[in-house]
Amino acid sequence: MKKTFFSFAIAAVVAVAMASCANKAANNGENKDSAAVENATKEAPQAEVKIEDQKELTCDAYTLTVPDGWKATSRMVNSSCNIKLPQPPFTTAAPDFVSYVSIDEYKAQREKEGATKLDDITVNGHTYSVYFKEGNNNQLNIGAATARDKGTIQVKFSTGAHKLDKAEAKKIFEENVKTVLEKLTIK
Repeated sequence: MKKTFFSFAIAAVVAVAMASCANKAANNGENKDSAAVENATKEAPQAEVKIEDQKELTCDAYTLTVPDGWKATSRMVNSSCNIKLPQPPFTTAAPDFVSYVSIDEYKAQREKEGATKLDDITVNGHTYSVYFKEGNNNQLNIGAATARDKGTIQVKFSTGAHKLDKAEAKKIFEENVKTVLEKLTIK
């Protein structure tokens, strides 16, 4: 009788242990399935677009569509960003919304710096006051601004090092300025 009772006791312990392991395995599978379902229902994070692959830069004041051939060289930070044309004369454009400088103040600052007033450029219903100044090492600089509310949308343009003739560089540079201003949509 003791042998029989002992055999039943061992069989019961083995059965309980097997049931416990099976239940644990089932629960682990359920937990994994639950976690998988929960992770699948969460919004998958979007892959961050590389800076140079950005096609549109936007802020509360404007949107800049990156022109063909140009590359973004920064993300939009507040209301400022940078784009560059990677061919001579290597033009860089840096638009910004400056809420505390009126168009008249902008013009006065450019004249005080000794910049030369160029013809205004009107694109997308906005007229930009345009100023030119030559920098060190034949670097060309153009500033363009238009009024927005009590401030201004300002775009600073500059050339990089290049081997173009000065007149040719200036002509291409001025065309690049117009190209960027055409891609700027003021809100």
